[in-house]
Amino acid sequence: MSGHIRQRSPGSFELRYSLGVDPATGKRKVVTTTVKGSRKDAERELRRLLRTVDTGEHVDPTKMTVGQFLTIWLDTVKNEVAPRSHERYSSIVLQHLIPALRNLHLVKLTPTHIQSFYNALAIGGRADCKSGPLAPRSRRQIHRVLSEALCRAVAQQVIARNPCDVFKRRLPKVERKEMSVLSGPQSQVLLDAVRGDALYTPILLALSCGLRRGEALALRWRNVDFERRTVLIAESLEQTTGKRASLRFKPPKSDRTRRIILPTFAVDELRRLKREQAEMLLKLGVRQNGDTLACARSDGEPTTPVALTHSFTRLIKSMPDLPRVRFHDLRHTHATQLLLAGVHPKVAQERLGHSTITLTLDLYSHVTETMQEDAADKIDAAFRGQTQ
Repeated sequence: MSGHIRQRSPGSFELRYSLGVDPATGKRKVVTTTVKGSRKDAERELRRLLRTVDTGEHVDPTKMTVGQFLTIWLDTVKNEVAPRSHERYSSIVLQHLIPALRNLHLVKLTPTHIQSFYNALAIGGRADCKSGPLAPRSRRQIHRVLSEALCRAVAQQVIARNPCDVFKRRLPKVERKEMSVLSGPQSQVLLDAVRGDALYTPILLALSCGLRRGEALALRWRNVDFERRTVLIAESLEQTTGKRASLRFKPPKSDRTRRIILPTFAVDELRRLKREQAEMLLKLGVRQNGDTLACARSDGEPTTPVALTHSFTRLIKSMPDLPRVRFHDLRHTHATQLLLAGVHPKVAQERLGHSTITLTLDLYSHVTETMQEDAADKIDAAFRGQTQ
């Protein structure tokens, strides 16, 4: 068995391979499909297809069910997305999409089938088996995964058009919840409560720099410049769960490194924490170096993101005087305090690592409304002064 690869356009390759001779017609049956990516991706996909033909596992695209296609799609994108993203895709496909659509022929999948599925989600379908509709945000995520998978089917010329396209303007509206943040005094209370605890360093970094959970846990001492009062955010720690649970260091979100200027109190605290960590590791026979993690466990090994979340949740529950915030809300606290202090949104965007300033302004619109009131009061005061 062999096949042929032809480049159609940059990043797009046509695969042609034979399924053998059709006993009914006596003619050789050739299948054509398209692969997006590099030539190596195309070669890998062709080898996979030929292997399925050789083992008898090949499925004729014209007879493929939605369940069969989604299973193949999950296997295909595994090498194209981050492990954590693939884990989320797998959860949605296996828990929702395949149970509902598995036996429908892919080429016969219509918007009506999809609408019936979405209607069922609006009535039930929660993963915790409780009654009630699936949350709008979860339903939108399911739609995005299904649409992305069917886009691949269109690219591979298995179907002519994506039946999900008709729902672009009909998705359930997600109501934005009021953001939970800490005030300045509450932030200080939290820091004082965890001083001397392993939670202190990641909480300090989140409140003073707006670091994400994975970014705080991936910060190495070589990326902390005490003289220039800066930290370089170059990595993020990601954890996958399930049967193949693992940890990996990856680039930060949006693949953008950034340098953040530290407030003076954070510089002093990080100096102290580095010194204390070096002494503790030395007792275990481990020498601290530039690659040592600032938020490491007592033995120098990485703290897992899930462990940090669980520890922080227990901490907040034990402090009834503070709002029930998540660890990620400490990042929101940092951003809110910046904007309320009059820091330009562009500076806040750079510190937070948002891809655009529009995202920053949209996410913290509740703060910018307060800033507009302050601006109007200042203009009013200025004009009153000129008219007096």
